[in-house]
Amino acid sequence: MVTEIGFVSLLVAGFGALAGGLVYLAVRISRGRW
Repeated sequence: MVTEIGFVSLLVAGFGALAGGLVYLAVRISRGRW
């Protein structure tokens, strides 16, 4: 059973990875166009 704190930390880590991936893709696309 996952504790509430563990679940929140996993959720934050997941969103952080997702945001980082989106920013990385955005930078690659913007640099690729220019």
